[in-house]
Amino acid sequence: MLTMKAAPCELTREFEAWVIEHQAGLRAFIRALGVDEAWVDDLAQETFLVAFRRLDEFDRGTDFGKWLRTIARFLVANERRKEARHSRLLPLAVAEVLLNQGPEHDAPEGDLGQLLAAMRDCVAQLPARSRELLHRRYAESENARAIALEWRMNADAVRQTLLRIRMAVKGCIEKKGREQRL
Repeated sequence: MLTMKAAPCELTREFEAWVIEHQAGLRAFIRALGVDEAWVDDLAQETFLVAFRRLDEFDRGTDFGKWLRTIARFLVANERRKEARHSRLLPLAVAEVLLNQGPEHDAPEGDLGQLLAAMRDCVAQLPARSRELLHRRYAESENARAIALEWRMNADAVRQTLLRIRMAVKGCIEKKGREQRL
């Protein structure tokens, strides 16, 4: 374990040197994990923040770069779990088709056409603010933080609102499916 006998300034300088030494390799590693290029810097920064907070857990006799990559791997895995939770409720590809295709477009034939028609109808029944939130998040690919800033909300509140909207749309679609089978 890293001993905290070193003066805080000395420890901070040592950490800064490690950051400079490992930043390029860490970014490349995060990108290799399949992270979108636009988010690599954010995840690298978060990795360094976690490492700094947990610096007392680092064993000085081991490879600092390997320790950073382990932290980054966990952060990326957490992001993927978050993404998976959201996409189970309403598949992103279907949501994008729906949001990018207005009612003037003909729906495809068959089950997909029925699903899209039901989804379009369910989204149309939502309050205007909910429809706008869906559009901005999925059609315009705005992240929750950007929306939260503009709407003067907490980013977590935006995510929770999106979750509730997706659950409402999913419930509406399922209800329409049951009604069609009757």
